[in-house]
Amino acid sequence: MTRKIFILLPFFFSAALFAQQNSPGNSVPRKFALVIGNGVYTGLGRLANPVNDANDMAAALADMGFTVETVLNGNLEQMESAVLRLKDRLSVSRESYGLFFYAGHGVQSAGDNYLIPVNANIPNENRLRDRAVSVQTVLDDLNDAGNSLNIVVLDACRDNPFGWSRSGNRGLAVIGHQYADSIIVYATGAGQRASDGDGRNGLFTSQLLKNIKTPGVEVKEMFNRTGADVSAASGRQQIPAIYNQFFNTAYLVSPPAVFETGTANIATGSLEIITITAGTVQIIGTAINQSIELPAWGHLPVEKINAGNYRVIMYYEDGRTEEKAVEVGRSESSKLEFSYRPAPVPVQPAPVPKPKREKNTDNINTRFNSLGATLGTTFTAPLLIATLHGTYAPWRYSFLEIGLDLGMLSALGGVGYYSLYPFVRYSAFYPFTGRIGMYAGIGGGYMAARYKFPKGNVSANTFAADFTAGFNILNFFNISYTVRTDFRGGVNNKLSAGYTYRFKK
Repeated sequence: MTRKIFILLPFFFSAALFAQQNSPGNSVPRKFALVIGNGVYTGLGRLANPVNDANDMAAALADMGFTVETVLNGNLEQMESAVLRLKDRLSVSRESYGLFFYAGHGVQSAGDNYLIPVNANIPNENRLRDRAVSVQTVLDDLNDAGNSLNIVVLDACRDNPFGWSRSGNRGLAVIGHQYADSIIVYATGAGQRASDGDGRNGLFTSQLLKNIKTPGVEVKEMFNRTGADVSAASGRQQIPAIYNQFFNTAYLVSPPAVFETGTANIATGSLEIITITAGTVQIIGTAINQSIELPAWGHLPVEKINAGNYRVIMYYEDGRTEEKAVEVGRSESSKLEFSYRPAPVPVQPAPVPKPKREKNTDNINTRFNSLGATLGTTFTAPLLIATLHGTYAPWRYSFLEIGLDLGMLSALGGVGYYSLYPFVRYSAFYPFTGRIGMYAGIGGGYMAARYKFPKGNVSANTFAADFTAGFNILNFFNISYTVRTDFRGGVNNKLSAGYTYRFKK
């Protein structure tokens, strides 16, 4: 069996399709697909459609019998690893079919095409080779799998987002090495920019999704229909380019139904049957009593059927039937349309999942991983208190503080004060803006204090609890108020301010 590789380079890296040869006795091959949609880029802005294109194409391929792996907003390692996994799956059976689909940013350099990961840091054109995914490498990997059919769909025909291209070329370049038995499709001409479209999908993708699951349509005809639809929708401003090196016959969903009309006499006509809902159609009439399965939106042309009267019955899976009578005249074409639709199954609303506590993943949260020091004065006595502390943010908008209060000497009238208060405190953070917020929390520790008077000393060793509220300003300056009690009537109030160094990921 010869190799067949379909390489589709449409706008926003759209869709893909898998076909099977229309030859008797062919077994159904195993079909595998990798779908990548990159839209949320670091430093390059957000693309509106690639994730939608990828999700919709993955769903379509799954309905067509593909085993689909989907990567959304993938980095370089995720994209390269996924390609190798697809290659490994395809290598198991020579009869397997493979499909690679990518939607997102793509650029050309020196005649080669590159797919851009969402976290790519590419300061100049020379770094493309080691910081982006080479399209030629993807093609080489799939070719090395040794399977019978591969389709590569690239929907990334857009301007270079980096601005450093030496050549200034737009869109993508023609693939450097095209394997035999391949079809290469661009959403628009090589070096041109494709339209993003006005809806959920890019222009090319929206038209491909309309055609990709049509049963009984040969693969090259499906692309021709898609190209015509794109041309019409864009007012001939976007013309897809199709490079065909595949000279066999393949079908995306299924080959057209074949109806045996028996021995036709000289008085013949034709009959066309169309159905909305899948079922079994039975034709009963002159020398014919035959049934055939039709898919949803199925189309059955019956050529050279003997002129005469026929009963045509559609049997549906839910037990309903629909019957029509038709008279086929000599050299005339007749058409029957079956319009039955089953009642929609009531859909129970999905339970609303409880919101999960989000792990600390961004700078607003990680700024509470810190070390700091504050100085304060109690309200009850002119005592200077220094606090050393560190924080850890295990959850979004909350942090755990571990610290040590040190009471300082106040030499008024010969009175001295010394204290040591190690504590643990859990607080919640309420951001007002990106750099200003309020926090409040409760904690406790062990209070060891000593008071020195001119005559005699007093010592206190006890557990204590506290409540603290304060403001974090510009990510480094804190103002806080603390109330602390030893549960024996003693209350200490502290107002403090100081500097905190924030660690960021």
